Amino acid sequence: MTIFCTIYYVLNYIQTFPQIIKLLKTKSSNDYSLLTTILHLVACISWTLYIFTSRQSVVVYIGTVIDIVLLSLVTFLIFRYYNFSKS
Repeated sequence: MTIFCTIYYVLNYIQTFPQIIKLLKTKSSNDYSLLTTILHLVACISWTLYIFTSRQSVVVYIGTVIDIVLLSLVTFLIFRYYNFSKS
């Protein structure tokens, strides 16, 4: 089962890196949904709390930490570059 967990984390990271690159390159995030981003972050934090309160393999712990760090970076960049003005 560890192989499926590893595949999940690798594919999840692969989808996150283009978002980070785009945000850093364009310095614009108004095409991202703030609600979806916040919901994703809350879900990831909930998952992290669940993982660290249960017995898991080392792969799951490492994968979860990397996952929360990457998602936090994406969320930070989205808020940093989001234009809140209504014009």
